[in-house]
Amino acid sequence: MSRVALITGASRNIGRAIALSLARERYAIACFARDAVALEETAALVRHFGVSVSVHVGDVSDEQALNEFVSGAVRAHGGVDVVVNNAGVMPEARTAELSVQRFRQTIEVNLVAQYALARAAHPSLRARGGGVVVNIGSMFGAMGVPGAVAYCASKAGIEGLTRALAAEWARDGIRVVCVAPGYIVSEISREVLDNQELSSRIVSRIPLRRVGQPMEVGELVAFLVSEKAAYITGETIAIDGGQRMSI
Repeated sequence: MSRVALITGASRNIGRAIALSLARERYAIACFARDAVALEETAALVRHFGVSVSVHVGDVSDEQALNEFVSGAVRAHGGVDVVVNNAGVMPEARTAELSVQRFRQTIEVNLVAQYALARAAHPSLRARGGGVVVNIGSMFGAMGVPGAVAYCASKAGIEGLTRALAAEWARDGIRVVCVAPGYIVSEISREVLDNQELSSRIVSRIPLRRVGQPMEVGELVAFLVSEKAAYITGETIAIDGGQRMSI
């Protein structure tokens, strides 16, 4: 029986890297995102590992779409063993310019959607005798960053969600962990990292003196869902070059 991983935001960057890392470990992959073309590109890369892959197009803020994602993945692959909540947005605006509606939308995409997908997948995970939910948080979940109030709030909430679900679902054999990346080369960070002066200033504050690569996050997720990490649950694992510890 093939192990099956569901991944949101799988169309590019960290989500695509996670899909490839898990495909390398022989997981069947169910990919979810809004961009159908980019999802097909991810699927083509996953197929190189000789595993099955399914593509599911939708918006994580749509609860019905997430429910259909789970049911579609079960039909396509037979079950669910791993859920990776990766999709997210990062509006940049000072509080005076950030409307309550936009704040609420950020919470919906970054936090509520993670709860909704985990909840929808819970029966399937339990039916397989357990599994792993990986919530992708952020270094910003432990920081106060001007101009990122909605993002910081949502990512801090993910850490609390992770602990609560881990405590509740341990009896079902389901582990729940949070991965908190720092500066990783991605669409979200590219504008900042492409600014040489700003990038140099950021790197100077990172103890390891570099930004991370998406595949490094993918490999961490692959470890956390493996039996080698079977005694880890409810924890937030930072992957940020040491920046979180130096706050």
